[in-house]
Amino acid sequence: MSRECATDFKRIKNYINGYRISVNLEEDDFISSLKKMHKCYFSTVTWNAELMHKKDNFLKLNANCNDDIINLISEAASDLGSSLFNWANGNYKASRVMLRISIENFIRGISGIETSDQLTEKNVYKLFDTASTQNIFSDNSAVNQCYNSLRSDYKLLCKDAHTATLQNMAHLSSLADLPTFEKNKSEKAAEVFVRTSKNITTIFNLLFNSFYHKMHHRNKENVINSLSSEVKPLIVSPN
Repeated sequence: MSRECATDFKRIKNYINGYRISVNLEEDDFISSLKKMHKCYFSTVTWNAELMHKKDNFLKLNANCNDDIINLISEAASDLGSSLFNWANGNYKASRVMLRISIENFIRGISGIETSDQLTEKNVYKLFDTASTQNIFSDNSAVNQCYNSLRSDYKLLCKDAHTATLQNMAHLSSLADLPTFEKNKSEKAAEVFVRTSKNITTIFNLLFNSFYHKMHHRNKENVINSLSSEVKPLIVSPN
């Protein structure tokens, strides 16, 4: 082991020994972003809990759905949770990657309702190209707007995995890219998280509006709590 490597190993041991995320709670910017993200994620958790608890009722209301579609939609909600976890730990790149996976799983699941081949489509570019032509994403203007936003954010998030820039590359110290609070990266990741979760919640509850209206009344309130005043009436008013 070289002298530099030995020194860096000592630093990483100290980092692990002293690692805790509670210090982030001392940052006003962290709290502000966390509050916004939690509000949106709680909406997602709520409708997903209703979906999993009342899966049989959901399938009766939506005969063109199946277990594979439900699992993909639910997985997208779980991916949002993983994104939030990584964000809270200061692991912003992983947080954004999980957002990307969440969007893909959600679009794949919803798109599979109209075209079953979408459930097994391996080419992601083809997945989105096909989804863009489907009635399920274009018949409702609010759904279409949310879909376009998700696709745009998906392209943005792909840069974290495919673009070799200094922003995404490791530096010389092992500690350089280990989780830590960084205001700029934190805010940018939080913005995409909030936008993604809102779009997913909006699409789900507009497309499956009859299921929304069968939820517990408190859950219905929690589902729309994170959405804009323009979107809420579209969901609350039965289609």
